[in-house]
Amino acid sequence: MTKIIDMTVPASPKAVPAHLADLSSKCVALANGIRERLPRSDRSIALANFCMYVGGELKQMSRFYPDNVPGLVWCARNLFEVNLIVRYVLASEGNFRTWLGQALQDEKEYIEGALAVAEQGSEQFQAQLRSRLAELDKLALRNELDFSKSFRVPSLAKDLGMEAEYTGLYKLFSKYVHPSSLLINGWYSQKPDVDWLDVFVVKAQIYAGDVIYRLSAACGLPA
Repeated sequence: MTKIIDMTVPASPKAVPAHLADLSSKCVALANGIRERLPRSDRSIALANFCMYVGGELKQMSRFYPDNVPGLVWCARNLFEVNLIVRYVLASEGNFRTWLGQALQDEKEYIEGALAVAEQGSEQFQAQLRSRLAELDKLALRNELDFSKSFRVPSLAKDLGMEAEYTGLYKLFSKYVHPSSLLINGWYSQKPDVDWLDVFVVKAQIYAGDVIYRLSAACGLPA
């Protein structure tokens, strides 16, 4: 198995933000290429959206590095998750349709949450929310989609043979992305060594690069 040290090139910490921003721009360029060269369809739109998301996370990392460590970790964690999702979604048309159905379910739950919070709000606002719920039902029928629950990351990792990696990474990530005792009592006011930051930055690039490679291959476009 290729080691991380064999895939990386030493660089000055000052060069990291610009490098991440450049990678972000390449993701956006691929998204634009998909939109321009592929016929517009649910699939092409979704794949371009994946590219934009990955580019956005890399752009965030370029802004966070090196001071906002929890922000860097969140982005690395998100890129690991989207890597799993892309692998799974590209595996079959059924998986892809489930992914689209999740957008409907996500918005439905979001609106239901807003309704619960806005119980004392204006009747007009509540009526708008309920109208949107009705529209979602019509969208599902028109596009023959089921309202689908979000993928469970542990299950995806297991199905994709990445369970060991998931277990290790989440032990690493969780201490930063949750209000853990270690973070609050020890790490929050400290900046870790560059070597620790590099773990998050390198892993993020690996997952992002893999996503872009898979998406470009699925679309028949150069990465």
